[in-house]
Amino acid sequence: MENRVIGAFKANQVIALSIATLLFLAAIVNAVMNAGFLGIPVITFSVLAIFLASIILWLFVAIDWPSVLCLIALGFLPNMTYGAIFKESFGNATFVFLFFTFIVTYALEQTLFLKRVSSWAINSAWAQVSPWRFIFAFLSVMLLISTFVSPTILFMIAFPIYEEIVQQFGFEKGNKQASKILIALFSTIAIGTAMTPINHVFAITAMGLYETSQGVGLSNGDYMSFAVPAGLVIFSILLISLKFIWRLDLSEVTLSKVASLEDLPKADKKEKRVVSIFMFVIFLWLMPELLGFLLPGIASFLKTAGIAFPPMIGTLLLAVTSVDGKPIIKLQDAIAKGVFWPSLLIVAATLSLGSVLSMPEMGVISLIEAFLTPLISGLSPLLMVTVFLLWAGIQTNFSSNLVAASVVSTIAITVVTSMGDAQSIWQF
Repeated sequence: MENRVIGAFKANQVIALSIATLLFLAAIVNAVMNAGFLGIPVITFSVLAIFLASIILWLFVAIDWPSVLCLIALGFLPNMTYGAIFKESFGNATFVFLFFTFIVTYALEQTLFLKRVSSWAINSAWAQVSPWRFIFAFLSVMLLISTFVSPTILFMIAFPIYEEIVQQFGFEKGNKQASKILIALFSTIAIGTAMTPINHVFAITAMGLYETSQGVGLSNGDYMSFAVPAGLVIFSILLISLKFIWRLDLSEVTLSKVASLEDLPKADKKEKRVVSIFMFVIFLWLMPELLGFLLPGIASFLKTAGIAFPPMIGTLLLAVTSVDGKPIIKLQDAIAKGVFWPSLLIVAATLSLGSVLSMPEMGVISLIEAFLTPLISGLSPLLMVTVFLLWAGIQTNFSSNLVAASVVSTIAITVVTSMGDAQSIWQF
């Protein structure tokens, strides 16, 4: 069975590679012969071929080298230079933001702070009163941590705690109640990840695409003013459904403290300084929206500096602050171990691709106006948003959140920009 799955996966990769290759070849032949395939202008056909080939490779092959291939291909387009491509990709503030955020978060992950916060919630006297309070405390602290930690890293921390909890509850392997708790844990981490753009690549990528296309930046505060309330509502629905729809049965559970989170050593100087610097970075991100009225000059500077400035300051502080004669982090190690380069590569490629798609001279917007606008012009802003939300929700079941956000955001922004009433949709 496993061999069949692997074989099918490899077959899909071969098919994807073949289709992508044909698209690139068609673009080259079309450009050299000036053939005007499908009645589409040559440059527009080339842009669409690069776009479709990149999506196919991202979905079915990988996100690293196809992103590099996408950047190379974009540089061959007429009137495009690699200087412009690099400015929109590796030189983009979104790319810089993610690079430094990875480093700052890596420093935090090397401490016991996340386990300490988990222990404070799960082993508290309040949580130990009843199994339902315990589950609420467990999921709530995971929701909190997931707002500023990568979901992959968090799950590596949360899963051992989950295993210890179900063992403590007396749930044997395959127990339905244990499965329900695991699904709730997955869902909680997903909800928390969507609530802030801090260390969450897909949210930052979508925000970067919007800024590149519209020339207007979205701050962390703008994002969170909508996402945090929405996330809390969805989390509340999850808890209610866990009790009344999934009917999680905790009647036979005997509570005790999670042993692995007990007797943690006291926070040392290094951990305290890392946490202080991390909190300072978050403060700089949120300060313009939260306290801008008190310090308008500083708030104005932070807004002008952009979202990449706070983690850049945090990285500098981590590198120059010493504990016991040693720097908190060595940048070389942090860059090697803490920065997830495949994500950065697809972000760079997506930002450049989104910028090219939105250029009037590339003809993509004109093409959409001619073919798609008549079909969607009658849709209300609410229905338009619903269509793209459903698309994104469905695609995340078949591809990574980053690929889904990149593809859907790029197409949504291009489609809406091509419409005459685009402003009303953005305002909605």
